[in-house]
Amino acid sequence: MPYLEISKKNFFHNHQMIAQAITPKEKKGIKGEIAIVLKDNAYGHGIMEIASLAKEVGIKTAFVKNLQEALSIKTFFDNIAILYPNSLPNKNALESALKIPSISFCTPSLESLQEYPSKTNIELKVDSGMHRNGIDKTKLRDAFELITTRNLNLKGVFTHNGYGDDLNSAFYVQDMEFLEIKKEALKLCEHFKIPRPKFHSLSSSGALRASNFNASLPKELQDDLFRIGIAFYGYNCSSPNTLKLKPIASLFANKISTLKLKKGTSIGYSGVSMLETDGIVSTYDIGYGDGLFRVREGMELYTTEGYRILPRASMDCISIESDTSSVCIFNDVSAFAKSFNTIPYEILVHLHAYIPRFIV
Repeated sequence: MPYLEISKKNFFHNHQMIAQAITPKEKKGIKGEIAIVLKDNAYGHGIMEIASLAKEVGIKTAFVKNLQEALSIKTFFDNIAILYPNSLPNKNALESALKIPSISFCTPSLESLQEYPSKTNIELKVDSGMHRNGIDKTKLRDAFELITTRNLNLKGVFTHNGYGDDLNSAFYVQDMEFLEIKKEALKLCEHFKIPRPKFHSLSSSGALRASNFNASLPKELQDDLFRIGIAFYGYNCSSPNTLKLKPIASLFANKISTLKLKKGTSIGYSGVSMLETDGIVSTYDIGYGDGLFRVREGMELYTTEGYRILPRASMDCISIESDTSSVCIFNDVSAFAKSFNTIPYEILVHLHAYIPRFIV
């Protein structure tokens, strides 16, 4: 069976790099708690495994996708925010989550504010220009009125700056939009006698870019936390990438069988791979049925040890020019992402949850 090794050392290294870049000790007066994003099974790394590492380095706040993820890590964090509470509807899970004081529900619309009973912890999402989820900023007062009349606990006001990876002015336009939203939210808090909520807007790349801007603001207007996801797992997709992060996941597969083959032998479906010399080819127990992207003709991909992965990958196995008992498919998914013209996130989150994860 394939398995993932999760490097504790690299996780701790990444936490240190992130902390130094976002909240350096030499910057007086800077706010900004580092929160971890654990949604989608911790980007494919294993939510329980990563939650335990995050707790060990002292992280207090986590963001998850759904109710089930929140309940699975309820003992690990002081604050857990569910980004998409309705993504897996489950009445029993909802009733359980509503009873846990550390759990908050992210609300992206006025309608969603009416879905929860009195005293529910909510985080209000406001659209600052990405136009994906969140209420229109002109509806802030309506939202605060609903929060007050329904007796909800406003724990946070947040947005998502969707331009963190783009070196253009759109990122800073959204920063300024959220600054105005924060100012208006503080006025409404005072008017409706609501305690000041936590503000947050930035994910990994955005936080790394905007930490200086955030520190320059009056304390009352600074973001209170940064939602760090992919950087914890060892990747920074923005350009330039100056932070020396280390990927934490290594994917291994075990040998099923081995054949000694002659030069010119074709291999696999449609015989798209052909040996250029006499050699040994083995199959290993991972394929696209396990969530690994389907290696196909024209792709040049190699294991960490340098063994060539032969197209096409099958549903449950993959052919490799090797006879070792196990191979490391990758310890840095960047080459796979480049071959498939995508980002590391997409490769990682597709790895099935049933693949064992081990902290090493």
